Amino acid sequence: MLKMKTLLGASAAVLVYAACVCAQTRLPQHPLDSLTSDEYWTVHDVLQQSGHMTDKTLVASLLLHEPLKSTVLAWKQGDPFPREVDVILEAAGKTIEARVDIAGHKLDFWKEVPGVQAPITESELDDMSDIIKKDPRVIAALKTHGVTDLSSVRCEPIPLTFIVFPEQSRSRIGYGACTDSHGVYHPWGRSIEGLYILANLTAEKVLDVIDRGPLPMPASDINYEEGAATPRQGTTPLLVTQPLGPGYKIDHGEISWQNWHFRFRLDARVGPVVNLVRYQDGNKLRSVMYEGSLSEMYVPYMDPDVGWNSRVFLDAGEFLLGGLIKPVGPDDCPAHAQYFTGVVPSDKGTPVLKPELACLFEHASDGPAWRHSEEGLMSGRPSRELVLRTAAVVGNYDYILDWIFQQDGTIRVAVGATGIVETKAVKEQALAHVMGDQAGKLEHGTLVAPNTLAINHDHYFSYRLDMDVDGPNNSFMVDRLVPEQLTGSARKTIWGVASSIAHTEKDGTLDVDPRHPGMWHFINPTQHGAVGYPTGYEIMPGATAVSNIPLDDPAQKVGAFSEHQMWVTPYAADELYASGTYVTSSKGLEGLPAWTAANRSIENTDIVGWYTLGFHHVVRLEDWPIMPTMWHDFLIRPANFFDQNPVLTLPHQP
Repeated sequence: MLKMKTLLGASAAVLVYAACVCAQTRLPQHPLDSLTSDEYWTVHDVLQQSGHMTDKTLVASLLLHEPLKSTVLAWKQGDPFPREVDVILEAAGKTIEARVDIAGHKLDFWKEVPGVQAPITESELDDMSDIIKKDPRVIAALKTHGVTDLSSVRCEPIPLTFIVFPEQSRSRIGYGACTDSHGVYHPWGRSIEGLYILANLTAEKVLDVIDRGPLPMPASDINYEEGAATPRQGTTPLLVTQPLGPGYKIDHGEISWQNWHFRFRLDARVGPVVNLVRYQDGNKLRSVMYEGSLSEMYVPYMDPDVGWNSRVFLDAGEFLLGGLIKPVGPDDCPAHAQYFTGVVPSDKGTPVLKPELACLFEHASDGPAWRHSEEGLMSGRPSRELVLRTAAVVGNYDYILDWIFQQDGTIRVAVGATGIVETKAVKEQALAHVMGDQAGKLEHGTLVAPNTLAINHDHYFSYRLDMDVDGPNNSFMVDRLVPEQLTGSARKTIWGVASSIAHTEKDGTLDVDPRHPGMWHFINPTQHGAVGYPTGYEIMPGATAVSNIPLDDPAQKVGAFSEHQMWVTPYAADELYASGTYVTSSKGLEGLPAWTAANRSIENTDIVGWYTLGFHHVVRLEDWPIMPTMWHDFLIRPANFFDQNPVLTLPHQP
């Protein structure tokens, strides 16, 4: 018992220490560090003193403007470094771009950007909901739907990603519905269906009220928050402790673990940004990836109804409301995890402290690092992983975003989708037919409860991967598995590997095709291993989806990165988001389709990979009232980077 108390005491001490090292520092320690609260205040003050701001000016986005890549790679501890911020503002319907030099306490530029719209802000949505509920047309329509108490009603005309209404070409337009959360904790599953509102968000005016008649309000129990936490029979405690502290170290923001070295920051738009990923290979610290992050999320819903066929979301670019990622907690991260605090901007550009925006922890992996049994002798090694975890929360959906570092030099990037599926009210209380008995009838959702139809949809995630395998200049090589006909052999056909270097962006735009398999490698053509192969890293897809919506569909145009699973572009500091910087009321084909149209060279130069992870979601009954986490992933794994198995001599304890 005394020994156990000692171990628990040591663990508590480690947790206290962890809280200290994760606290916000007053000054950035590295050129790529997250913005500090002091830096937010500097930006705020510079903007306020510029003479451009009014009471109505809203800060829609405030993000670190990264220094030049060459500056970062040449920087050494103790050297000064630039700190700049890019700000997007919404000013009376105009979109403004500004850049602030933090060190110089000055405004570098302030310019209007015509033809684009800034991301939506919380202030706009809150103000518009109140205005809508005072509109006589809306009040009358709500009354026909049986709603007279508006205290629990919220009406939210959300921005549109593609052009649906002619007013979008000249105004900041929102279109949406109302919900009534009376008697429940949240409005999901309580839509006042058939009533839709078109609004001018800048003029704060209701343009049109579309009422297609009342439908029954769903009444199923959706208060999952009150669900019992009941252990199942046979449940016993499952504990993981690290009485000697974590196996990783953090020094001036750099994490070192099991030969890995990397940094990360928490970005308000895309969440975790992993930087300067390197691997200690003997006496050489070798570069793997300069930067990796989520770039965009595309979620199109598949319902023909007038209130639904415009529901197409580009979640990272549209909704920066308080930052893409939200706090994680003990249900997300194990007890021995270390938490990290972040800062996000308010609509006025002031800093908002967000505790526990990320967690970091080790755990034993699901299987051995390797094993083999030969003549009764079993040999092998167990393995462990390091997980950097955040959770993006976008309206009804939560996405667990994991960067998982493995001992063999692999990085597993995983997305766990959970949260609440979006539903609409319908008149049906039960299925009127047996599934599959009506040939040709197309279903657009699943009746998850009486009067509650969960709409089918897709999820696509674009990851930006600035690979720097043994240095910035890389090439993209495809190993295609090609059938080879044989004669004079017991076999008729085998396959061989045909390797080819992608010369231009067109060559690097590829699709997953199980019938025509290929391996996608980022290689350094000037660095070779012991037997002569160029050093490389492979992007290995996991289970993923391919969009089956034609590109002439206006919604698909705004999410056109989902057309392909792999894109490769030459490095450009301003090419960060797969659907472009501005995604509200977009004409589409921005970002990757526009950049790659130039068909630039991608051979033996600094290149960036863009991987599309996706899945189709035909909703199940088991997804209601809250969805069990569904995981999808891909691997960034060494391919001839090492001369042999790098985990051959791991210990027999993980």
